[in-house]
Amino acid sequence: MVFYFVQPGETLFAIARRYRTTVHALVTANRLKDPNAISPGQALLIPRPGERPSPPPGGLVHRVRAGETAMALAARYGTTVKAIMLANQLAHPEFIAPGQRLVIPEPPEPGADWPMLGRVPSRAADGPATPAAPPTHRWTRRAAKPAGVRPSAPVTRYGLVYVGLGDGIYYALDQWTGAVRWKVDAPAARDASALPAPAVYDGLVYFCEPGGPMRAVDARTGDAVWQVLPGEDLGSPLAADGILYCGSGRGGALAVEAKTGALVWKAPLDGPVTRPVALGDGMLFAVTEAGTLWAVDALTGTVRWQAEAAPSAPVFAELLVVAGGRAFDALTGELVWSRPDLPGTPAVRGEAVCYPGRWVDLFTGEAVAEPCKAAGTPSAGAEPCKAAGTPSAGAEPCNAAGAPPAGAAHLLAGDLHLWATQEPALVGCDGASRRLRWSVPLPAPAVAMALAGGWVFVTLGDGALAAYRTA
Repeated sequence: MVFYFVQPGETLFAIARRYRTTVHALVTANRLKDPNAISPGQALLIPRPGERPSPPPGGLVHRVRAGETAMALAARYGTTVKAIMLANQLAHPEFIAPGQRLVIPEPPEPGADWPMLGRVPSRAADGPATPAAPPTHRWTRRAAKPAGVRPSAPVTRYGLVYVGLGDGIYYALDQWTGAVRWKVDAPAARDASALPAPAVYDGLVYFCEPGGPMRAVDARTGDAVWQVLPGEDLGSPLAADGILYCGSGRGGALAVEAKTGALVWKAPLDGPVTRPVALGDGMLFAVTEAGTLWAVDALTGTVRWQAEAAPSAPVFAELLVVAGGRAFDALTGELVWSRPDLPGTPAVRGEAVCYPGRWVDLFTGEAVAEPCKAAGTPSAGAEPCKAAGTPSAGAEPCNAAGAPPAGAAHLLAGDLHLWATQEPALVGCDGASRRLRWSVPLPAPAVAMALAGGWVFVTLGDGALAAYRTA
């Protein structure tokens, strides 16, 4: 048995890293009610490998069969032996036996799902599957009692769609039917202008209420797991490597441990961070209301660099980070290119940066396609597209598919670029030929969208969620 006495300024996360254990193991071994309420001089029991505390919430539990090894389980579930050992406090990968229940951490790659805003921590908004056909409407879920709340972006995982609607309530909806599986009220959002998008990670769903706390619930049942940081006014969280990151309307950005809500770090910056943050290359990128792009160390919150930026959510693009129409070197913050005519948050794939109706080169900012013009306005050498909502002929130029408003909802879906027009409509443009594939009318202006296999989910300005099947 090992005891450790907490030092001034230490967090439970830092202690767990020092002793190569998990925050959840420390919480359960010491029966801590609040992982953020430890104090200097407090004695903590440090669990040793092999002591097997109660498994963390969420995740997948596997009962070991005769002949199975940690290596075989890691290959089967797409994770690593190290992750399995840490999650189960194993001293050695051979220390597993038939009948033993092991927690299997979820692999980081989301597959065809869209578990957080932008799909992955970089916020690239790039999905692997190309819609096989123009979307057809399948179902709509409307707010029970509209309260004037702007709905959140939808996210998808485990065959469910997680979304906050115009009544200020977060729902888990069946992907195929729109039936309510469970719901969680967000009373602090009643007078807010927008609900932050939730994030789904390793069996849990994370909600940040405007002016309220961050909450974790079981992704399949909606049962409460933990609640921390009341009054921080947090934005849309992202999840990676067991940590949640988000901006704070009270100023700065912060990180918490995903299974317990224990604070990892909090970085005060030069103003509120009301737009989504992005993660990449070991750094968290956040833009404050003061117009500053900050890069902080993802594990410590230490500031790496800062630069003047456009007021837009950042996106990490391998070597660069893009905020609005500006691209910066991700390691140094040096400005690489600037395009004031490109507002909003782009989607990124490879060496292409994609805005609604426009594509530019990642490293130069130079256009690689004609800009999108208003419906019916021809470009040089091209016939105009039909108005949005008119069935496409499959060979129309995409540069007139409808004028996308600044900050329009959009994403990359395999070979297609999907975005919402002002008509309102949802259009699909071929990413290679820049030709309009299809255009589908929407019942109300789009707020945000997500993709999952053969589905497109769109939250609307009237507070509803509409589901479209594409296969």
